[in-house]
Amino acid sequence: MLLRSVTKHVKAQNWFAVVLDLVIVIIGVFIGIQVSNWNEQRAGEEKAQVLIQRLYDDLNNDYEALTAALDYHAVVKNYAITAIDGFNNVESVSDEQFVIAAYQASQISEPWGYRSTYNELLSTGHFDLIKSDELKSLILGYYSDDWTEQSILTTVAPYREHIRSIMPFLIQDTIRSECGDVVVEVAKTFGSALPVSCDLQLPDELFRETAATLRSKTDMLGSLQYQVSVYEAQVSTLTNFRAESRKLTAAIEKLQRG
Repeated sequence: MLLRSVTKHVKAQNWFAVVLDLVIVIIGVFIGIQVSNWNEQRAGEEKAQVLIQRLYDDLNNDYEALTAALDYHAVVKNYAITAIDGFNNVESVSDEQFVIAAYQASQISEPWGYRSTYNELLSTGHFDLIKSDELKSLILGYYSDDWTEQSILTTVAPYREHIRSIMPFLIQDTIRSECGDVVVEVAKTFGSALPVSCDLQLPDELFRETAATLRSKTDMLGSLQYQVSVYEAQVSTLTNFRAESRKLTAAIEKLQRG
């Protein structure tokens, strides 16, 4: 329609009308580009909001997973302290408590976390949709190292293999059956919790003999004490990452509040 009008005005040599038609075309193209850019910007902002919310959910799941891991470590450490007392013949620790604690002190919980949204942000190039430089810096800082693959968190001290190679299978099997890991809901999936206490219906003589065997291994106490030091380092790492996850969620909440 506009082309026909331009052609008509050219034939009539109505140059003012031709210029006016061209101005209308230019303005129309400019408005079209602006609308397209605005729609693209709006779509980008909406996509960023969705990704930031998903990242927020992942961080809350990380916090739950980290808390569950710290709870597990706390129970294991309590068993380890009881076992150390047992090795040192503290009278308040019975042979049964000592043997059970010596085994439970070797329990481990594999770390796991949520990185799917962060990985998507990087792989799709959507990371730049986040306009806040402060938030981007915090995100990169938190995810720069995968906390689930930290060497200290995947370290298994020799005590675990040592104690399980010495303790009678019957006791080990009964502990695993009666007082082993309990499946609990963590971060919208399942995790593990360790019972804080354990009583076994096994002969007292078996506990006495096993306790005596463990105490006769002069290197066992040192191995357990090293195990505790590994757990302490793991707890420190988990605690630090949990604090960082809260710092990042707080930044997201601040951004969402405007």
